[in-house]
This record gives sequence, C-alpha cells and structure tokens, in this order.
Amino acid sequence: MNLENPSGHQAWRVHSRSAADQRFPQLWWIVPVTGSAGALLLFHLFASSYLLHQGFPLDDSWIHAVYAREFARTGLLAYNPGVPATGETSPLWALFLAIPHKLVGSGPGVVMLTKFAGFGLHVAAAVVLGFALRSVLFAGRSAAIAAAGLVAVHPDLVAASVSGMEVPLATLVSAAMVVATFRGHAWSLFLLGAMAFLARPETALIACTFPFLFRVRTRPVQAAGLAAAAGLGGAAALGVLAWRNLAVSGLPLPATFYVKANRGSLLDPAPLVTGFVDLLGQVAALNSVLVLAVLGCAALYFLSSPHARSGERAAAAMCGTGLVFCAVSFVLIPPADPGAFYHQRYVLPAVPMLVAALPLMLDGLAARFVPRFAPRISAFTGVALAVVLLAAIPAKARRVSNDARNIDDVQVAFGRALADASVTDVLWAIDAGASRYFGRPFVVDLMALNSPELLRPDAASFISGHQPRYLDLFPDWSRLDPDTPGLPTREFGATTPYTVTSFPAMRVHYLSTCTPPGLTGRLWVRGRWFPFVCPP
Repeated sequence: MNLENPSGHQAWRVHSRSAADQRFPQLWWIVPVTGSAGALLLFHLFASSYLLHQGFPLDDSWIHAVYAREFARTGLLAYNPGVPATGETSPLWALFLAIPHKLVGSGPGVVMLTKFAGFGLHVAAAVVLGFALRSVLFAGRSAAIAAAGLVAVHPDLVAASVSGMEVPLATLVSAAMVVATFRGHAWSLFLLGAMAFLARPETALIACTFPFLFRVRTRPVQAAGLAAAAGLGGAAALGVLAWRNLAVSGLPLPATFYVKANRGSLLDPAPLVTGFVDLLGQVAALNSVLVLAVLGCAALYFLSSPHARSGERAAAAMCGTGLVFCAVSFVLIPPADPGAFYHQRYVLPAVPMLVAALPLMLDGLAARFVPRFAPRISAFTGVALAVVLLAAIPAKARRVSNDARNIDDVQVAFGRALADASVTDVLWAIDAGASRYFGRPFVVDLMALNSPELLRPDAASFISGHQPRYLDLFPDWSRLDPDTPGLPTREFGATTPYTVTSFPAMRVHYLSTCTPPGLTGRLWVRGRWFPFVCPP
C-alpha cells in the first residue's frame, strides 16, 4: 500500500499525534464497537419494547421477510409460495435474512434475530470503515477512529440497522469498497460493485464514484480503471437480474422501478431542494444546509489541491460520493414525505460517507489554516459531534418504536386476521408485506410491486383469474364503486399517534370480505379501476 509521507508544514502532525495513536495500536476497534453497543443500549432505554416485543417500523420490512422466508423454504425469490416474483430490490438482503428464517422459521424469534443481525452488519460497517481510514491517515489516525465512532453511534444508522431493511448491508458493502479503493484492487471492486447492486441497486453508484474521486487527482488512469471495474461488476449483476426478471415477468427491471421511479422531468430541481433541505434536515449532523455547503466546498478544495494528502482526499471523496448519491436518489425517487423513514432510508447508505468525512475534513482544514490549535479543534469537534448524535438517539428511538406500533396495530393485525383463511382464497392488497407474511391467502399486490403481472398488457386476464375473497381498503388510496353493495368489513386502526407517514388517512385499513358469491363490483386504486366478482 502506498502512503504519502508527511512533509513541509504538516510534518509536526506526525510527532504531535504519534503518542495518541500509540494508545490504539491494535485495540482501536473498541471505539466503534463499544460506541455502537452504547448507542443501542440508549436506544433500548428509550424504546424498551421495540427490540424484543415489537415488529418492524415499515410494511416494506415485512416484504423483505416474505422473500427471505420463501427462499429459506424453497430456494426461490418468491412472494406467494412457489411463484417467483420481481418485487425484491435487494436479493442479497433476502438471502442474508433467509439464515434466521432457516434457523427459527417465523414468529417473534425471527424478528428479533433479524434486528440483531442487521445491527451486527452496522457494527461491522463502522469497524471496516475505521480500518480503511487508518490505512491512509499517516498522521492523525485518531481522526479515523473518531470517524468510525461517529458512524457507529449515528442514530439514523442505528435505527435503520434494527428496522428489518437492507440499509446496514448496503453500508457494509460501501465500507468494503473504501478498503478496496485504497488498496487499488480492481477485481475486489468488480465483485463489490456486483454485491452493491444486489444489496441495493443505487449503492453501485458509490462503488463507481468513490474510487474515481479518490484517485483522479493523482492517478487519473487508475481512477478510471477502478471506477470502470466497479461499474462492470454492477452491470454484470444487472444483467443476471434482468435475465431472471425477463423470465419471470417479461420486464427486465424489478417491478418496484416501474412503480416508484420518477416519471416527471429529471431536470426538475424541486426533488433536490426537498431532499437536501427537508429530508436531510431530519438526519442528525447533516440537518443544516450550511453544514452541507461547507462540506461540499471543502471537498472541492481538497480534491482540486495538488498538495492534498491521502487522508484529505479520502475525506473529500467520501463527501463528494455521499452528496452525489443523495442527489441521484432524490431525482430517481422524489422524497414526497421527507419526514418519514420510508423515504429517508433511500439515502441512508450515503450517511456513513458524509458523517465520517466531517471530522476528517475539519481535521485537515484546521491543520492547514490554524495548525497551532488543530489538535484541540479536532478533539473538540469529535466530542461535540458525538454528543450531538447521542442526544438525538432518544427521539429517534421513540419515533421508530411508535412507527412499529402503528404497523403492528394496522398491517400486522390485518394479516393476522387472515391467518386462518384458506390458501386457495385471494386477497387484493395495497400494503402487501405483513398481510402476506401473516395471512394465508394468495395475495395480489394491487400496487404491482410484488405482482408484476399487473404491469403487463394482459393484466386484465391475471385479475380475472384471481378474484378476491378479501379486499384491502383505506381512504385516499382505494375505495369501492358507490354502486357496489356494502361488504362485511373489519377495521384496523392505529392506537397511538400515526407517525409512519404524514398522511393520516393511512392510519386505518379496512378488511372487506367479498360476499355473497357472484356479487359484482369495482375497486378503485389510485386512479385505476379493478372489476371483481365474489368467488363461490
């Protein structure tokens, strides 16, 4: 590994920091490990029911669990038993979660294992990132330890790690990309580019952007080669998935892309403004446009400086990569509800890059412009950021716990109400995670996320062949035609303030039973009518 030797006005830093660095010769990893454990303990103190007694804060987490359970049982990425589907946007996460499903089966035990497995990936990501940064910070390795510690205790990352979503897997793959970049391993980046796409498609952008930004100023040819290797890995994974998706649904991309991707102008600045101001405004330590602007300017300064050291370029490349990832994410999936975890989770893989860059960037700037006070500034910055992040954990924990309570009250209760139904019955669902995980009927996902047949020209024949015994209704999203006679209906509503989204109508779902046999009607779902006939 080639490290740049200190010289000139920065030489003093090796001497001044060496004593501090020697205190962490081999045990530096204790900082991120104990930090993350302390953060989880604090999380548990303020949300004592969540880890052991509640479900997940998003219905999407139950969708991942459905695919993981089916893979554990049959080896298929399937939504309905034995029927391959294309709604799993993170196949690698489903494969990973198949392990606890294989060990436990289902029920509270597998939920708890899923949460702690995700937290384990989060801890690993912080440690791997710290290991990578220490390798390029010839002087001031304590700044790398601080960066890893801040990632470990970040409230949004800790919460996401126990949410049942794929965020911790994506962050671990991203951290491994940093290691491969510093070592200049093209084949590693190729493999990690493929893993990134399989962990979460957008994460492949990190695999391409970070190596390029880190190397382009000093070794432009190598920068292009490493970025290309990562890109080819992502393209290979895309090719394999496209081949499978075509065989399953006749469409090359996951069904989610056709449903959620931005259909407006990609040049519209509104999603970027909403994302950087309102959505990141909810993320601890990044909740200021001024902070983001300073980070961006500092990154440009170090990336363009011919005298920037490897640690400074690493911080700048991490910052630039994080900002690019956020911008692309906001454009692809506009953050319509920036205060909800549902939209925040899309950009969380970039948060470790941005948060880790903060102490490294400030450390580099202080060493250049106020070298006399640099050690004190760096120490104060690290402590202040840690205090800010830890102070934000209680509110985040309470929010996640209440989100999970909402999902348990509505979607999980809805699914459990169908636990004794026949497997030959059909449910037309809108929130299709917990209803499939806990219920027995065959589920037609009317949002087309897990029923790609609804995206094809012959969707009407699929619908006519799967007439509903049960219907999922909730205000503003679905309703029966006024001419349809009333159906027997059960109500499932949140028992605490609704925080999953900012749309209060979603706090209540109605489970309607299609009866008597032969009754005809129409169901409206977000601008589309679905005719039905109650089955015998």
